[in-house]
Amino acid sequence: MIEFNIVKREADAIVADLGGELDTAAAQTFASYLEAFSDDDVKKQITINFERLEYISSAGMRILLVLAKRAGANGRKVNLSGMSEDVKQIFQLTGFDNMFAIQQ
Repeated sequence: MIEFNIVKREADAIVADLGGELDTAAAQTFASYLEAFSDDDVKKQITINFERLEYISSAGMRILLVLAKRAGANGRKVNLSGMSEDVKQIFQLTGFDNMFAIQQ
């Protein structure tokens, strides 16, 4: 089960929390959450807190890639914070750490 909550939405920034397991079954739900981000939203600084994320599958990473491409088209990188070492290692092994600004 995936949990996604917008914590803060301001004129120039969006902060969201992601928790649970972002597996293949949850990927479509997560995609629908991110589809709610308008074109104006992806022009803002987007930060997603991974602190409560326990697992991410390739399907979940693919959904994040779509968000990164949308943001990148507007000259932005998506910030990911609070990653566990296991999730961070997955991002490093796949090269996804170059597509996102990863913060502790």
